Amino acid sequence: MILLHQLWNQRRQNLWIFAELLIVGFFLWMVVDPVFVLTANRLIDQGGDVRGMYVFGLYQYDTSFGQYDAAQDSAPVMRRHYLSIVRALKDCPEVESVAITTNGGFPNSQSWNGMMLYGADSTRLHVQCYEFVSLEGSDLPHTCGMRDARTNRRIALPADFAARGQIAISRRTAIALCGTPDAVGRTVYTDSRLTQPCQVAAVFHDYKNYTSEQPYPLAVIATPDLSTSPYMGLTYPVVLRLRPEADARAFESRFAREVAPSLPRGNFFASTLQTFDSYSRQQALVSGITGKLRLQYALGGFALLCIFLGMTGTFYVRTRTRRAEIGLLCALGASRASVVRRFLLEAWVLVTVAYALSLIAVAHYAFISGFAESLRAAGDAAYLLAPDPAYVQNRPWAHFCLVSVLVYVLLLLTALAGTCLPAGRAARIGPAAALREE
Repeated sequence: MILLHQLWNQRRQNLWIFAELLIVGFFLWMVVDPVFVLTANRLIDQGGDVRGMYVFGLYQYDTSFGQYDAAQDSAPVMRRHYLSIVRALKDCPEVESVAITTNGGFPNSQSWNGMMLYGADSTRLHVQCYEFVSLEGSDLPHTCGMRDARTNRRIALPADFAARGQIAISRRTAIALCGTPDAVGRTVYTDSRLTQPCQVAAVFHDYKNYTSEQPYPLAVIATPDLSTSPYMGLTYPVVLRLRPEADARAFESRFAREVAPSLPRGNFFASTLQTFDSYSRQQALVSGITGKLRLQYALGGFALLCIFLGMTGTFYVRTRTRRAEIGLLCALGASRASVVRRFLLEAWVLVTVAYALSLIAVAHYAFISGFAESLRAAGDAAYLLAPDPAYVQNRPWAHFCLVSVLVYVLLLLTALAGTCLPAGRAARIGPAAALREE
């Protein structure tokens, strides 16, 4: 009761602070939420082991280069040279496996391939598609470190995976189309008439394509041969995986010194060998993802700093203007700790009530803006864009509550920090000085 009475006596000053807290609570929630989502997405596990992965850049001369040789430009010659280069890479003693991929067929690649898959009950799902060429022992799941969703071991595809037109799918894809992650041996289809069946050869953990995004439903398929594309080096990049015991730095040094100079064949020439981490950072920078993340974090940090300084200053001034009251309490025998606790309790009540009211506006804005759009049944076409409920940022109420608690803690810490310091200093005033000020 004493606390409420004190707040009422200071109602004119508290009303302005209360209004500020309402506005700050709303905007701080809007600032923290996207930062929370971005951070939560980045913390999602890759879904496989990318250590020891390299992306090999292979390019070719065209007619604009003086080194171009028209006699080496026929499809059979290009195929022979290309596979010879892949074989040379595979024969490096440090290399465990290679994958001849399509341009959008590996994580963080420069392109994005998608397709529609159908379950036996005509359930449809849009998936991202990784495609590789099954020549020279090319094995994309093994090279990309994908692991079996049931055993957590490296995926071992059948030798006739490409010849039989089989498919490997992610755990989320299996659940959506087959109703269970244990879908090996089941059949999915690539057309709505269910006339193009693909047997599921493996189910792997959900795998992230981009570091800053969530895993998308994914499928891995293989083609038994190369096409006759005139841009074969650009169309089919090569991904390498080193043996666990290999020394990465020694390999990179030896590759640049011994292997790379021997790789050019015909119109093909070797350009770069990058670690997967380096390649991913480069692609994120080129595609604008890095700039977007930096901008969001910078805006969020700047807003938090402004709010922190403004709120701290407000509570600091509020407490300083009551210095005489604090001194009088001390003169009447109140301890310094009890005085500080009283002012902290007032700040807590103001922040809690104001933030509780601001959450009404936050909830209204968040839910009407589609932030909390509910998941739909797998048979609904809207399921194509449904978020995966396995992640907390996709569960509307859990997401809302978690961000709300985080914002409340930030607001409360700011208010308490702005109250504690001036209240503690004022509580040191002597009784005589307090009575003079009063």
